[in-house]
Amino acid sequence: MTKAPATFLPLGTSDDVFTAQKGTLRCTAIRLASGGLCLYSPVLGLDAAAWQSLRAFGQVTHLLAPNHYHNKGLAACSATFPDAKLCCTLAAMPRLEQQTGLSFEPLDTADIALPAQASFLEPDGLKTGEIWVQMTTADGALWIVTDAFCGPKRAPGTVVDTPEMPGTFPRFGIKDQAVYQAWIASQPSLDRLTTIVPCHGAVISGPDLGPAALQLVEDL
Repeated sequence: MTKAPATFLPLGTSDDVFTAQKGTLRCTAIRLASGGLCLYSPVLGLDAAAWQSLRAFGQVTHLLAPNHYHNKGLAACSATFPDAKLCCTLAAMPRLEQQTGLSFEPLDTADIALPAQASFLEPDGLKTGEIWVQMTTADGALWIVTDAFCGPKRAPGTVVDTPEMPGTFPRFGIKDQAVYQAWIASQPSLDRLTTIVPCHGAVISGPDLGPAALQLVEDL
């Protein structure tokens, strides 16, 4: 049986977030204050059907590499959206430019204004230049993350209620576990966290995600 092509669909808990899944990898589109779209972690292998579905939500103006490992889809997406700005954190930029041969703008000069209810989070204690997006929704707080948390491998559209941590993250993602744990624990949105949109696996949604996410870090 032929699989249906990946398409971008509204997340449901936010009118400004749309996701498409290729295998177990997720690309998330965020509607910016300008009305344009930022692709968080462009995924290799999304085809014309996916990009056609995205046009209903806006024009892609930014391609965000959310850490220095998530770079496989950048060249193809940049070719598809040649006018979109490639951006990342300063910490991620050296390896990204070395691995891809592309040029990136730092987030603070890339004219990438998130909607009023959203902001960037750059976790302390990591070594990959990872950047998250947090949003306030009607249900609580939402985090869009890269490799720090994941969901189990499930069919596109599946939602689970318990976060997991990729097995490679402690070794390849964390520089100082104590600093990272303290940073997580200090986040004001932790107690209101009801949705995690990871790049890997199913979306996670539930009332107690903050304590569950913190416990994963404390258990390291």
